[in-house]
Amino acid sequence: MKALRLKLYQQTACYKKPFAFKVSETYPLPPYSTVKGMLHAVLEATSLIPMKISIQGRYDTLATDYQTHYFFKKDITDEFALTVDGLGIEREMKDVTTMPIYMHMLYDVELLIHVQAEAEILLELERKINATTTHLSLGRWEDLVRVDECEIVKLAQCQDEPLLKYDTYVPMNFISTETHFPYKLNWTYRVVKGVRVWDKIHVGYVLAGESIAEYEELAKDSHGDLLFFP
Repeated sequence: MKALRLKLYQQTACYKKPFAFKVSETYPLPPYSTVKGMLHAVLEATSLIPMKISIQGRYDTLATDYQTHYFFKKDITDEFALTVDGLGIEREMKDVTTMPIYMHMLYDVELLIHVQAEAEILLELERKINATTTHLSLGRWEDLVRVDECEIVKLAQCQDEPLLKYDTYVPMNFISTETHFPYKLNWTYRVVKGVRVWDKIHVGYVLAGESIAEYEELAKDSHGDLLFFP
């Protein structure tokens, strides 16, 4: 059994939680749907590709950024510059209103992601990621990704008591203690009457250094890192 191992770095990132409005709260790690979106963009996919994903990582600090968001009161069909600073003209902003937004920002983000899919999909992902001439982003468009490692690795059953090296999204069936933060993360969606309905995965966000008690079915890669496929 094999998987694609990705080690990624982001100087800044915001993995915005759904329905966060006045404060753009971020998840501590990118949710599954965000990672799947990046991978499907790399493959230039036009339909859903079956895959399993394990997400781990760490960040240095969380800070709050202040931004001004613009809201249009009606549809604007013509080109519209939000600011005219320095243009020497004045304009009444009667159809636009603004609101201050506080955005949570993660700094110095390191991610360890494993992807399991059909062999040809893994090979295509590895080839395209290693050969890309454009940047990848994860989270917001401006949250650029640096790819430090991209390789297909062999998986083996974990024989030792597993200690987490990274903060990790662990599926609830592997958790038997209270040392986790519960999340319901978006996985895939169905369109019902023109509206996206998300299927969610129940996970626990477990900090590095914790031991996972139910480890009989756990796998690790050739670098000794654990994987948690939902």
